[in-house]
Amino acid sequence: MKAKERVKRALERKEPDRVPVFPVITSLHAARVTGIKYRDIVLNPWLNYEALLRAWRLYRFDGFEVGLSPKLDKDISVVKVNGEEYLERGGKLIARLQERDMPIPLESEIPIKEEKDLEKIKIKTWREYIKEGQIEPVRRVLEEVGEDAFIAGTAASQSMNFLVSMRGPQQALLDLIDNPKLAHRIMEIGTEISIQIGYALIEAGVDAIYIGDAWASSTIISPSQYKEFCFPYHKKATEAFHKKGIPVYLHICGNCMPILEYMAETGVDAIEPLDPLGGVDIEEVKRRVGDKVCLKGGVNTLTLLRGTPEDVMREAKYCIEKAGKGGGYILGSGDDIPTEASIENVRAMVEAAEFWGRY
Repeated sequence: MKAKERVKRALERKEPDRVPVFPVITSLHAARVTGIKYRDIVLNPWLNYEALLRAWRLYRFDGFEVGLSPKLDKDISVVKVNGEEYLERGGKLIARLQERDMPIPLESEIPIKEEKDLEKIKIKTWREYIKEGQIEPVRRVLEEVGEDAFIAGTAASQSMNFLVSMRGPQQALLDLIDNPKLAHRIMEIGTEISIQIGYALIEAGVDAIYIGDAWASSTIISPSQYKEFCFPYHKKATEAFHKKGIPVYLHICGNCMPILEYMAETGVDAIEPLDPLGGVDIEEVKRRVGDKVCLKGGVNTLTLLRGTPEDVMREAKYCIEKAGKGGGYILGSGDDIPTEASIENVRAMVEAAEFWGRY
């Protein structure tokens, strides 16, 4: 069975030939293990897709995620000041490059200081994203992988993540209590932006859409706040993408145990990443919502980072045994694969599915 069909069947809560392997891999880990400097990705975002493709060739996952490409900014360059490296645009220093070349912004302006600032947020249509060439590298990825990988498009940040990006972390959490009307208005805009991004990715040809918010976790907000502020927007995005005939999965890392049923009730096809570090019990998740949604993830990221390949195999086997019965399970990482995780440890996930994941 080809990888694309394997993941598709799992999302439908059916049994494929074996449990698919589809972890959360970002360009940080992909760049490190494939010899691409992250600074080069900062200067040329299209290299992000090359890093992910190289990592896929290295590991042979059954699926991975891609987002829309940012518009290329030819005005950004790297300069040295007092022995430290910075990103410069138009003669102005905008960020400092730290270890692994991750940029730290020098200025962090909160976009929405008051309600009238909402007018500053532009909602681009999916046609504009296509016209500006932002789906071209996605199309290249899809052409490269063919049926050998399931590609999900990232159209996340419907609720809490978008609110935090617009108001800052502290004020965003205060808004849930002190200014819920403004919080909802911002989330409505964030959801519409994500829908337009998703539509563009669907036009590019992706196989599914990834939605979600790390800040929606019960590690950060209460279940009642999730129900009031996040659930409606995750549900709205899901319905919009389902109308296009595309499956959707919801990412909420940290502790999602108190909101499992809400996550399933959004109508998504799968939930991830089932983060053990957040206290997620994959066996309990299977019992509570395994008949409603596909489950994706579960392998502890600390094990991937600090354990041995045998440790990873052991943990992956446990996840397969507890969540794989009857289908509807995709093996993956409990959140982003750590940047410094060894190649051997990540490969061990794939080997575990090959060895113990056969139906």
